[in-house]
Amino acid sequence: MKNQVNNEFKEILNIFNEAYVKRDINEIDSFMDKLFDKDESVTIVGTCDDEWCIGYEEVKDIFLSDWEYWGDLRVIANEATVMELENTAIIYTPATVKYSFNSRSDTYTRYLGYIKEYFDESSDESKKSNKVKLTEINWSLCHLLNQRDDIERDYLWDIRISFILIKKENRWIIKHMQFSLPVVGHLPDVREYKDSCDRTQVNKKIKELEEAYHKNKLMKNEIIDLIKDFNSEYLDKNMELNLIIDKYFSSNNIFVANTDKELFTSKEEIKKLIKSHRGCYDEMKLDSENSMVDFNGDIAWVVIRGTMEKVISEEESFENTVNKIKDIFNKDLDDKEKLFNIRRRIAETFKENAKGENCIWPFRLEGVLIKENNKWVFKYLQFAFPFNYILEGKTEAASLIKKN
Repeated sequence: MKNQVNNEFKEILNIFNEAYVKRDINEIDSFMDKLFDKDESVTIVGTCDDEWCIGYEEVKDIFLSDWEYWGDLRVIANEATVMELENTAIIYTPATVKYSFNSRSDTYTRYLGYIKEYFDESSDESKKSNKVKLTEINWSLCHLLNQRDDIERDYLWDIRISFILIKKENRWIIKHMQFSLPVVGHLPDVREYKDSCDRTQVNKKIKELEEAYHKNKLMKNEIIDLIKDFNSEYLDKNMELNLIIDKYFSSNNIFVANTDKELFTSKEEIKKLIKSHRGCYDEMKLDSENSMVDFNGDIAWVVIRGTMEKVISEEESFENTVNKIKDIFNKDLDDKEKLFNIRRRIAETFKENAKGENCIWPFRLEGVLIKENNKWVFKYLQFAFPFNYILEGKTEAASLIKKN
């Protein structure tokens, strides 16, 4: 039975991967029929901050959009983690997205259009302060004007994909998915601040998610109460780590994914993660009232939008950047790439400092919970930051594909 189940999950990943290889929009209905059920609610959270897709048709649209416009995605199925919990399962798999950059004239025309939006009074970008506008433009240009020797360059970007599935009529179907790009070597991509654009649409989406799941109000309220307690105690340095572990995590076979590439599968490892988070962030705020909660029997899963907050003084920011630049000197890069990296770090620092010392970063918390000793605990948990722009040389989570 175990090999049969493993083969079923492998087949799901193979179907998913093959669809992204073919990118044939004419096969979308066949693809959806194989992996989803029209009679079941389904959601996908994409890489962008406001990319929350609710329902069969919106999920279908995001796949069509990916196949037509996004990079070349490949699932690394042999590195996937699968957790089967009776008739519910979690698949967490690394993947890559190949993205191409070029130094042709149409690229510069496109970027000039982006910059013009900062001065178009009808755009959200125009509402930002002049200081923020100029530092963001400078940051964008430091990626665009990194002139390489080749006209076109291909990069592989790391990405993570999570699936939550249920077994229905002897087949596994997808109920929820999340795409996330790991944050490696740079600050989170999306930040909220006093001049940031209106998030009414994002909040509306979250409200729609809340209204879409109303199967068991009592169980949902139990989950919400747990999330509220988790929110108040997770970063509390006065709360002992053992108490956090015992109160909120399963007693065995735990799986936790951080915002970078790190994975944690034991209580001792998770303690180190919590200590790291307490050092990185001053405050965590989870929008528990507007969280998405769904159930399959005695298994629950939740997706919550929240914020991580930290005060970083300008002097501290400069010191961090100086230390990062010192590290660049010792990296295995050619001198030109080192210069590109140094310029990016400086531009990023000025861009972030222009928004003030109070850093507020939106993030997602995705988890699967089970009942142990008559209380809900996390079996799986993922922290993920939204990621809006794929730019050349932006993060260490992308690697240049060397051409022969």
